[in-house]
Parts: sequence; structure tokens; C-alpha cells
Amino acid sequence: MNAARAIRLVFARELKARMLTKANIISLAIMLTLIVGGTITAAIIKDRSDTVPTVHIALDAASADLGPYLSTTAKQAGIDLALTTMTQADARALLDGTAAKGLTKDAKAALPKLEAFVGGTDASPVVIVGNPNDGRLHGIISGALQTRALDTAVTAMGGNLSSITAALAQAEPAFEAIGKTDAQKYGPAYGVAMVATILLLVTLITSAQMIAMGVVEEKSSRVVEILLATIRPTQLLAGKILGVGAYGLFQVVFLGAAAVGSLVALGLVASVPINLGWTLALLIMWFILGFTIFALLFGAFASLVSRQEDIGSVTMPLTLLVVGPYYLAVFLVPAQPDSTLVRILSDIPVFAPFMMPMRSALGTVPVWEMGMAIALAVATIPAVVWVAARMYQRGVLHMGGRMKFREALKKVS
Repeated sequence: MNAARAIRLVFARELKARMLTKANIISLAIMLTLIVGGTITAAIIKDRSDTVPTVHIALDAASADLGPYLSTTAKQAGIDLALTTMTQADARALLDGTAAKGLTKDAKAALPKLEAFVGGTDASPVVIVGNPNDGRLHGIISGALQTRALDTAVTAMGGNLSSITAALAQAEPAFEAIGKTDAQKYGPAYGVAMVATILLLVTLITSAQMIAMGVVEEKSSRVVEILLATIRPTQLLAGKILGVGAYGLFQVVFLGAAAVGSLVALGLVASVPINLGWTLALLIMWFILGFTIFALLFGAFASLVSRQEDIGSVTMPLTLLVVGPYYLAVFLVPAQPDSTLVRILSDIPVFAPFMMPMRSALGTVPVWEMGMAIALAVATIPAVVWVAARMYQRGVLHMGGRMKFREALKKVS
């Protein structure tokens, strides 16, 4: 059997086994639900944040002149104000709930909304609020009462509050900020980068673990001995990596497209200041490069043991080599996107698959840096292939205790 046909047969077997496994189908459905649900939640939060809150305040007839002051303080606070006129007794009944007692549901719904009442005199104002913990009401009403008192005092001294306010406004300095605010650092672009990085982590870890478990399962069941009677060890490893890799790539494309589709369907694309298509393309490319490197290593290291219980002991360093760069990409890149440390780590092949998509989404990667990171990752793959092939050829037929790393690297006789 020629090499191409042998690899193709193993590839087809692995791809079919992964695609049709009940556990994998369920996990894919869960991830899809989380992505779509997260997008819907983000849309709801955005709608709420874009909605200007409204407060309802009642004035008695004697305090009608307070209305313009309340409107000004509410506007400064970014709040819409609904003013009405009623007596203190009626307002109290609405606020303490006695006005709604004995009414039908429809009659209760028809009652006017009210959060606070302001009455009394300038010297002795009366304020009644329904929620004592509502800081918005305290700020708006206190500001309006103080401004009215100041206006009265200034007018009595022959001055004009409007002129004083205009002078104060002109004295307000214009601040120039060099750095980015938290809203700019952790805005929509950061959210998209986070989703892409998490998706990359999950698919890389699950795909690499599939290969490791598949290698040990074939060893423990002795199936590998039958397979190696007709094909070479390197062909078996290559077909296994290509099959699992194809399934992992399907996950990335499917879930990534679902995330982009959800953003488009919910009308959130305009609020995301990055190119989603380019982000998805980068995600796919870095998955292919990252998977190739990690899958080869996971498959090679898994061949050193013969029991499923021992997989964790040999793959733990590799798992940390995946999770470590992920955490650095999530926490270090947004905080120091252009630092020397981040730029150096972004060029290291095991860090680049996580850090480069994050930096790209945040808009801090020059084209030449991206090209150099890709070139270094591609140049690393032949060396990883050599190491993995040598380890796998010796380890896959080793039964019993764990084979030592040095022993696995010896030339196959």
C-alpha cells in the first residue's frame, strides 16, 4: 500500500469517528449554544446601555419654578426627566403603595409612574422618594435645589447666575488623554478577540487530547500492532493528525461562522470596530499552524505510555504550554499591547497562535510582524515533525512502563 493511500484511509477513519461520535456532537451543540447565547446577551446589554433612563418627579403647585432646574441637572446626568404636578398627599399615596390598594391589575397599570415628590418652600423644601437607595434622585433633586438657592442669592446681590455659569463653563479645561480608557481597552474589539481566543484554546486542547487518547487507546488494545503490519508508524500518525485536524478545523469554521452570523443577525456589526471576516481568517490560519505543532507533540508524547491513566502525566507539560500562552494573550496583551515583551512572545511559535489573533483584533500588529510570526511558525513545523516522528516510531510499539524521553529519541534500528 502506497503512503498516500495509507494516510488517506487513516484520515477517513479518524474524521468519521470524530464527526459522528455522540459526545463530540453534544459538545459542539453546547459550544454553539454558548456562542449564540452570549451574542444575544451582549445585544441585550448593549440595548439597555444605549437606552436613556427616565425618572418621574412630581412637584406641587408652589414649586413649579423648580422644574427648569430639575431638567438641567437631569440633562447633565444623562437622564430623561418626566415632570408632573400633584399634591403631596397624592404623591405620598403613589409612593407608599396605598393608591394601588383595592384596584384591579389594569387600574394599577394606569396609575402614573412616580419616583419622587418635591414641594414645600425655598427655605424648607419637602422631598419624598420611593427608593431611598436611588442615588440618581438624590443627585438630581439636591443639585436643582442648590442651583435654585444659588440663583436666588446671586439675583438678590444684583448678579446673574447665567453669566456666572457661562464664565465657569469657559474656564473648564480641555483634557487630552494619551492612554486608552478601560472602555477602549475592553470594548467590542476585546470581546471579539476573547471569543476568538477561547474558541482557539478549546479546539486546540480538545483536538490534541483526541490524538493523545487515540494513540494510547490503539496501544492498549493492541490494534496498533495490526495496523503497523500494513502501514508505517509515520503514516499512521500523519493520517490521525490530518483526520482529527480536519474535525478541529470544522469546529473552528462552524463556530466562528456562527459567532459572526449572530453578530450580523442581531445588528451588532456596526458596533464592532474590526473586520470580522479577517479575524475569522486569521483564527483559521493560526488554528492550522498551532494544531500542527501541538498535535504532533501530543501524539508523540502519548506514544510513550500504554495506559489511559498515564496520559495526563506525559501531556501535562504540553497542556501548560497551550494554556500558558492563552492566559498571557488574555491578560497581558490588552494591558500592554505594544510592549517589548508582548512583541517578542508573539513571535515564538507556541505563543503566536494565541497572542497574534488578540493583538490583531486590538489593532496593534504591523504587517511585517504578522508575516514574521507566520514564517517562524512554519519554519518550526519540520523540526517538530522530525522529533515527533522519531518519538512515535519508537514509542508506539513499546508496551509496559513509560518510555523515557531520551530513549524515544534514539534512532530506530
